[in-house]
Amino acid sequence: MNVCFNGCSFTVGEGFEPEQRDTYIYDRLVAKHFNWQRENIASPGSCNKGIFLRSADAIRSKKYDIVFSQWSALNRIWLFPGPDCTYSINHLNKDDFLYREIHLEEKFNTKLKYTLRLLNHDYHNILELIKFTNILNDLGEHTNTKVVHINGLIPWKDDLVKPLDKNNLAGSLDSYTKIILDFGNRDDKKIIMFMQELQDNFATLRQENWVNLFQSLQDRGSDTGPLGHHPGIESHMWLAGEIINYMEKQ
Repeated sequence: MNVCFNGCSFTVGEGFEPEQRDTYIYDRLVAKHFNWQRENIASPGSCNKGIFLRSADAIRSKKYDIVFSQWSALNRIWLFPGPDCTYSINHLNKDDFLYREIHLEEKFNTKLKYTLRLLNHDYHNILELIKFTNILNDLGEHTNTKVVHINGLIPWKDDLVKPLDKNNLAGSLDSYTKIILDFGNRDDKKIIMFMQELQDNFATLRQENWVNLFQSLQDRGSDTGPLGHHPGIESHMWLAGEIINYMEKQ
């Protein structure tokens, strides 16, 4: 069985030294359990558009029986000022940015990244991610490739699939959903309209293709790898177990 794992730094194995990754990172644990031939095409800091494009290429190649896509933070943006340069808003690092005639001094660079984050709202990123997964699912059916989705950093909650109590909106919505709906600044009619759009789109998502739809790897625990910042041994073991259980049920 040939399988492919795609995603961001979580799937790469950031947080661990390269020589430790075969022992601790979830994709290696899953592949060893099933005795699969595994390829890892994940890239650190990936935005979901990049993950979508790599997974689509992996499916189109017809090299794999299964393609796993670990989805990342919704508001990541990668820009390309030139053929040999990338500009990412993943982190608000305090540095100058310099590429050819482009020079963004530290203060302006930080402000620009913060502004781009504000302009890249999660509401429409959720709608876009649903489209990404649906396209991959359809492509997988066309090529006879099993497509499996993994929640790495998506903060959406299960109120997207629960009936909305229009008489108790505050009690029906998770705090994250309230943020993306701008709950405190909209009237009930608008909140219901936008929430209905989210739920209608979410209804097209094939939940059976997801391992951990509403519990992201980031939310799973507070343990970190030896190098810090990224999920640690327990988190990777948990996700490997979730994938193994999912596949065995399949």
